[in-house]
Amino acid sequence: MMLRSHNLRQAMRYSAMTAGLVALALLAAESAFAQNKTTKPDPANTLAGKIKSVEKKGRTLVLSIETEDGETVEQLLTTRTPLVIKGDGDSGFLRRGAVVYTKAYQTKDKKLFGKEFKVYLDGSRFRGVKKGKTDEVLEVMGVITQLDKEQMAINIGRGGPGIVQLEEGYKVKIESANHALIVPGAGVVLAGRPTRGRFKATGVEVNLENPLTAEKYFAAQEKGSKRGRRRSRGSSTASKSDKKSEGNAVANPFAEIDKKKDK
Repeated sequence: MMLRSHNLRQAMRYSAMTAGLVALALLAAESAFAQNKTTKPDPANTLAGKIKSVEKKGRTLVLSIETEDGETVEQLLTTRTPLVIKGDGDSGFLRRGAVVYTKAYQTKDKKLFGKEFKVYLDGSRFRGVKKGKTDEVLEVMGVITQLDKEQMAINIGRGGPGIVQLEEGYKVKIESANHALIVPGAGVVLAGRPTRGRFKATGVEVNLENPLTAEKYFAAQEKGSKRGRRRSRGSSTASKSDKKSEGNAVANPFAEIDKKKDK
C-alpha cells in the first residue's frame, strides 16, 4: 500500500530540502546529534568478552562474563548502570511511532535514500537533520509518521516532515537499554578502570549474537503490559481493603511516591 497521495504530496512540499529549510533543521538538530554521538572507549580501559549466564536479583542483573583472556568475571547491572544494547532487527521494527535514525544519501533532485536504519526501542527526544561527511549525505532522526514498503515519512521537528526512500536490501539495527534483552552468548564490552584488583565498570555495551524479530519482541512487550495491568488491578483491590481498615490513613504511601517519581 502506497502512502496516501494527498499526504505524500503535502509531506513532499514540506520536505523539499531547500537551503533555507535544511539550514533551519541543522540549527535545531546540531546540539542534539552532538549529544547523541557516542565515542569509542579507550581500549586500555575496557574489558571485552562474552556473557556466560544472566541471573536476576530483584532489579539487579548479575552477568557472568568470560573475558577474551579466558577469565570469568561478574558484573552487576542496576537501573543506574549506563547501558546500551545493540543488535540486528527486521523490517517489523520500522513502524509508525518508532524513533529512527539513518544516514541518507541525497540525490540531485533532493530525494533521500536510506540503506540502514537504527531504531531506538526506548525512544529518544532527539529530532532533526545534520550534514554528513559529504554534501550528499544527511543524518536524519525522528519519529516515523507514515510508512509503506518503499518509503517512510519522518517527523524531524522544526524542519517539518521528511520523506526517506527505502533502498532495496536495507538493514535494520536496534538499540535499547532493556535488561530483558540481555541473553547468554551476547558479546559485551565494559568501559571503566581496574580498582583494587577488580574492574569497575562505568558503562556497559552489549552486542546481541542473534537478530531480534519484531513479532516476538512486541508480543513480549504486550505480555508484560498485560501482566503489569493485572498487578495494578490487584493493588487497587488491596488499597480499597486497606482504606476500610485504616480509615483516613494512606493505603500505600510507596505507591504515591512512585507516582510522583513517574511525573
